[in-house]
Amino acid sequence: MWHLVQILAASRLWFSDGNSIAAPRGGHGVSSRLIVDGQGFLDVTEMRSLDLMVLDANGATLWLKRHERYSSRFACPSLQNSPYLLSLSLRIDDDGNFNLSIVDIPSIMTACYSISNQVSGSLKPLPEISVEDAAFINKMIEQKFIPYQNIPDAPKKPIQEIRALGRQYFPFTPYNFELAMTLYDWTTASFARMVLFKIFQYTGIDSGIAALPHPLDRESLAVNIWQSNFSVYTPQDADYMRTFLMQPAHSFDNLTAQLEEVIDQVHNFSETENRLLVAAMQSMPRTSIASRPRLFSGQVDIEQLGTGRFGIEFEECPLNKGPVGVELTHSLTDALASYMAIGKTITTKMVWSFTDSMKEAMHYSNGILLVLNPPSGVSVWDSVSFITPLSDDPSKIEYTAAPGTKFKIQSVQDNSLSGKPVTIIGLEPVLERDGPLKTRPMLEEIRQQRLNADVAENNAVRLTEQSIESHGSVQSGRGRYKSRRRGEDEWMDEYLP
Repeated sequence: MWHLVQILAASRLWFSDGNSIAAPRGGHGVSSRLIVDGQGFLDVTEMRSLDLMVLDANGATLWLKRHERYSSRFACPSLQNSPYLLSLSLRIDDDGNFNLSIVDIPSIMTACYSISNQVSGSLKPLPEISVEDAAFINKMIEQKFIPYQNIPDAPKKPIQEIRALGRQYFPFTPYNFELAMTLYDWTTASFARMVLFKIFQYTGIDSGIAALPHPLDRESLAVNIWQSNFSVYTPQDADYMRTFLMQPAHSFDNLTAQLEEVIDQVHNFSETENRLLVAAMQSMPRTSIASRPRLFSGQVDIEQLGTGRFGIEFEECPLNKGPVGVELTHSLTDALASYMAIGKTITTKMVWSFTDSMKEAMHYSNGILLVLNPPSGVSVWDSVSFITPLSDDPSKIEYTAAPGTKFKIQSVQDNSLSGKPVTIIGLEPVLERDGPLKTRPMLEEIRQQRLNADVAENNAVRLTEQSIESHGSVQSGRGRYKSRRRGEDEWMDEYLP
């Protein structure tokens, strides 16, 4: 655990957990986000084992490591449950650089542990938020197009609660309510609008219109709205059709006629809300890889799309180059043999959702299961955001990746789970060159120490050829995989339902 005892900064500061700046924070696998007004974010993530503790600060690391001469674990205060809070001093310069150091170290700790006293680094940038975008979203809120109205299958958050959450997570902008509302709206059936109007763009063609950057496959859009058939979310439902600025439609011709009248408006609506959604996602606190070492996504998440439209979700699909009118559909087999082959990098056109449970992901799967593995040497999921605090359903665990996120294909396997055919794709986020620094090899040392301790204490680690290896390659087998149990460090075998 740690706390800030000295701060030198000209900017106003908040922690996204809503607690005071000086409050104790940390614990193994806990990442805390400091928001620096007008400058950026500092994510401090704690990882520890019996002999080693690391504080990762945007990729720069402070650490404590037991001296080798103290081989007995009873000679020194344990880092697992030490009564000593680490006292930290933080200086933030006007150029967005910071200096973080450990101060007031008890003598018993300096006698037992080697300590790196000081590190420096750079803040992660704040998102850019357009005044015009915020004003547009506010107008759509006033007209009740945002959020989705009359949600039938989840508790609805009161407006005042959404406002309060906006102030907590996005205090650096006067548009914190609009950011909170777009994130909340994504977790409702409004996500269908934000997905369909992204994936059916010919992203290889520039429209020449800033508000509508790429032309649309209009026929496919109409067909997939018409084929919506999940619970009450059908073309005959007034609330569902309102998300597309339309009235209930009782024939495909009627829906097509309505869509032609409003398609540019809905396109602009989707683009604007997606921009604010991404800004909100970028601003949410990060999740440590120690607490969630793997994420999962059941695809395609809109059933009527089918696996034949999974490939068009990526900028690398050659059909994105048109010409306009070419149907955006591409067989999964062909996609996996070309731009989605093992070793290739794909770029998402839309927001992707993940969860931390393979079982939950399979609940949403329509033929594809994504297994997301972290890049080596990093402490947090920088490419995905935990958005459940702003969800319409607080019981639904959801992480999201923004449009434009790049993933490397690590593995592909066709399998059958509970008699259901599924293609399992292993992925790894591609780090940006100017992104956070890779954390030092001490992260791997902590992981190995904790894993070895579990082996010694529990004798419960069993690695099988049918398991997903530590970097996610899915081996041939009987649908069995290897995953970390939530909040624990032991490996276990689980079976899908």
